[in-house]
Amino acid sequence: MEFVLVIAGALVFWWGFNYMMGYRKDNIAMTFDERYYDTQSHVRAIEEKLRQDGRNVRYLGNREFEVDGKRYAFIERTVTMGDVPMQQTVLERMK
Repeated sequence: MEFVLVIAGALVFWWGFNYMMGYRKDNIAMTFDERYYDTQSHVRAIEEKLRQDGRNVRYLGNREFEVDGKRYAFIERTVTMGDVPMQQTVLERMK
């Protein structure tokens, strides 16, 4: 019984972590090798990455993108992974 509770707890933690990191349906999550400190260079990196992936992308301003005809909000997070800060880039689908 304890084993089942441990497994269930681990699955809930894993799901919650992924949800908070932006790995959800219709979101676009990216991690870059370089850390971006200003929005303009971060936006250029996002546009370049999406174009390399064969997507049609346009920055609309005010942290909003249009990717393949759908609107997304640009969100960035800094997450510590093994004592190293990692910048997570998420384009969250706008309804």
